[in-house]
Amino acid sequence: MQLLKNRKLALVSLFLIITAILIGGCKVDFEIKDTDPKEEELLNSRAMKDDKSVKFLSLNPNEKNYLTFTSGTKGYKMLFHKDAIVQNFTYELKDDKYEFVEVTFKIKPDNLELYQKNKYFNNYIGEDANYLVDDMKEKLNGANVKHYVKKDNEYYTARLLNKVDGVPFNEFFAIIHSKKFKTRSVSFYGYASCADVKKTCNAEDKRVEKHFNKIIESFEF
Repeated sequence: MQLLKNRKLALVSLFLIITAILIGGCKVDFEIKDTDPKEEELLNSRAMKDDKSVKFLSLNPNEKNYLTFTSGTKGYKMLFHKDAIVQNFTYELKDDKYEFVEVTFKIKPDNLELYQKNKYFNNYIGEDANYLVDDMKEKLNGANVKHYVKKDNEYYTARLLNKVDGVPFNEFFAIIHSKKFKTRSVSFYGYASCADVKKTCNAEDKRVEKHFNKIIESFEF
């Protein structure tokens, strides 16, 4: 019996010795990747930490302060600012035919609030870009509409500076119509104004126009 125990102990010892030799003789390389600061910042952004917004968002390797928003209809994508959130209680989705999204974010040091809403149509309304443009024109107070084609989309855009009770509004309007998918269009509206209406703000800040133009031209159907 003692002999059997000694043999087992010897076999276990031999196994451990062989394992140690094999591990010691092999060079094991573990690739340690440096964390991309830009990626880490986006992953920890307000947008990615919001329970509703994060469902639509993914990282965009080509952008510093923007993520990619993929519609719940899967019919379009757009850029989405890292500090913005989707308004949960107003969001609407009807199969792959219609989506309503409201987005807000603040530039706190400058008392600026930026608001955006899109209505996505994938039906006879989306196909009739002229109808959507005429509807947009009713809100423009005669402001000029710029029409142009870029890549796979047709754009109708306008800008309006306005004041309500002394509070400035910098408004952006757009109809984005897909030339590739004829039934798909987005009716877009956005504005910048004072987050705290009791304080002043510069609604015409250059960052505002840059932001909204960037969003408008980021739509991919």
